[in-house]
Amino acid sequence: MSNEHIQQIGAGSIGKAIHKGRGDIVAGGKTVGTAGPKTAIDDLLAAIDELRRHLDDVSRTELDAAVREIRPDSTRAELEGPLARIAGIAVLLGTVGGPVISAVQTLLTTLSG
Repeated sequence: MSNEHIQQIGAGSIGKAIHKGRGDIVAGGKTVGTAGPKTAIDDLLAAIDELRRHLDDVSRTELDAAVREIRPDSTRAELEGPLARIAGIAVLLGTVGGPVISAVQTLLTTLSG
């Protein structure tokens, strides 16, 4: 146990928040540190790069085709199809696909705001 002192003041206080890895910290229904669509797309593409080495040739080809449809100026409606295909491939890989699924969810949330 450490000698940390945490003081909470106000209705929105969450105490100590430790963030490791990707994703946003959500407290009281508000997301802290929400990125714009460009950053969310960059994060998704980085997660996809990590995923590629776990894919067979067929899945990699399908993933690459979906990635080519993602543009920073796309609307949520335009991205839902490619993002669904990307998430579908990622979910089949179990925990290895987790960062991609998280990045897809973050991008969709960013586009909804």
